[in-house]
Amino acid sequence: MPTMHRVSKNKRVDLNDTLIQATVYVDDGCDWTKWNAWKMREKYRMRTGIYEPEPARPRVAPAKIEPIKKPRKRGYRVVQKAIGAV
Repeated sequence: MPTMHRVSKNKRVDLNDTLIQATVYVDDGCDWTKWNAWKMREKYRMRTGIYEPEPARPRVAPAKIEPIKKPRKRGYRVVQKAIGAV
């Protein structure tokens, strides 16, 4: 998966940057179900000496970047009483 994503015509953003990961949700559009099932049996394959190449993760949707929506913080009841809101 490429780590750089084009945001506008002249600007690219590094998707592995911690600030970017904290503010946006990055969906690469790949189907990870077969890979997750393969990864769960990793210790079993290591113990028995079996080598299985990791399965492909086909792209099923276009990649998208969405902002993380944070819930609205509600005020404390004590503070609301102090200002006469309750």
